[in-house]
Amino acid sequence: MLPMANSVNQEINVNSKHKKSSDRISQLPDVLIHHILSFLSTKEAMATSILSKRWLWVWTSVPILDLQDTPFCRTDPNLHFRQFVDHVLILNKTASLDRFCLKFNLVDHPSYVKTWFRDAVSRDVKELDIRVHGTESFPFLKLPFALFTAKTLHVLKLSHGVELHVPGTVSLPCLKVLNLVWIKYTNDESVSRLFAGCYVLQELTLHKHAGDNTTCSNISIPTLKTLFVWFAPTGRRRHKLKINAPVLKQLNLEDNLTLEFDLEDVSSLVEANVTVSWLENRHIPLLKALSNAKFVSFHWDWYAEMKWRNFRPYRLFLNLVQMELHVGYGGWNLLSLLLEISDHLEVLVLAKNDNCRGLGFECSWKPPKYVPKCLLSSLSMVYFKGFEDLTYQLSMVKYILKNARVLKMVDISSNGDLPLDSKIDLLKKLLMFPRGSKACQLKFN
Repeated sequence: MLPMANSVNQEINVNSKHKKSSDRISQLPDVLIHHILSFLSTKEAMATSILSKRWLWVWTSVPILDLQDTPFCRTDPNLHFRQFVDHVLILNKTASLDRFCLKFNLVDHPSYVKTWFRDAVSRDVKELDIRVHGTESFPFLKLPFALFTAKTLHVLKLSHGVELHVPGTVSLPCLKVLNLVWIKYTNDESVSRLFAGCYVLQELTLHKHAGDNTTCSNISIPTLKTLFVWFAPTGRRRHKLKINAPVLKQLNLEDNLTLEFDLEDVSSLVEANVTVSWLENRHIPLLKALSNAKFVSFHWDWYAEMKWRNFRPYRLFLNLVQMELHVGYGGWNLLSLLLEISDHLEVLVLAKNDNCRGLGFECSWKPPKYVPKCLLSSLSMVYFKGFEDLTYQLSMVKYILKNARVLKMVDISSNGDLPLDSKIDLLKKLLMFPRGSKACQLKFN
């Protein structure tokens, strides 16, 4: 009987150890549990309180509050969002907030909302993310002035139903990331005052529309490194974009308004991605300002004849090593000009704009009068996307294959609408083109 008793005892010990080790997460220190709960919304973090006594109040010490005005994000579907937020702020005892995210519908007087912001600022909040879904019958939310002197704020994101009314004094000494998306501004001065008070700002995102009460976006920020600017295609009023950012490294610009450009200093630019509806004369100052960039991408839908007499004489893109052109309805002749002024270009990407792909429109293309220097000494990779076996496309590929002396590869992706027989015929044409570089390989997909 003794062996059987030992076996039973061993089984009991194993089961006991299994029960003790089955809830390993609860045995973790609070700091790790807080980190795990930080990936959940506040409502989901609160729901963990039912797991055990150990979890009952753990969520009240999580330094991240993610509050959204949806039934899913409330502990009680019948609880008004205002009551829900007040309840959370009372129970959460965190002295310092890493992130405060608030997304809600503005359907009441905004005074209580400003109280929430003041609470977050008093807790030394580091990131504030505010998204307001308002309607025309309710005013846009104006932020409390205390927010503009928050000493610990590193990230500020404002979107939609917010009106930026900036006081005379702005001091955000730690703010590095600022997102202003589809909001309104009291006036142009509000924007300038805000930027002037951001002493270490490194990343700025602006999504603007014709009804935001501004006529000029003056981005004069000496510490700015990354800039994303998007102008919505609403209205045809003029707007001025001024940029003075001497250490700016990356620029992403989408212009769907009639923008006037004044780019005072972007001399440190490394990468630029520019998308426009119409490529026209007013974009020449923009192209000139990109002279030091190493990576440039241009997208346009429509092309208007441009006057290049003040542009062509300069060897502008002396540092450019990679260029992408996503061309819409016309404008392929710009390729020749850009090749002539990009002496050190190594990688060239050509593509028909997605809006025009598959339409089969023929365009005119004139090769450069003289073989560009980059074809003779540096261009090594060429990619052509959305190839449709059109005359001007074949002419461009033939010219590049013939004159590029150090070319290593030409990668051509045909339009998916081409039938198999047409693709085979196209490949035969491409293989017949003479090559200036014996090391050049032709890849056809």
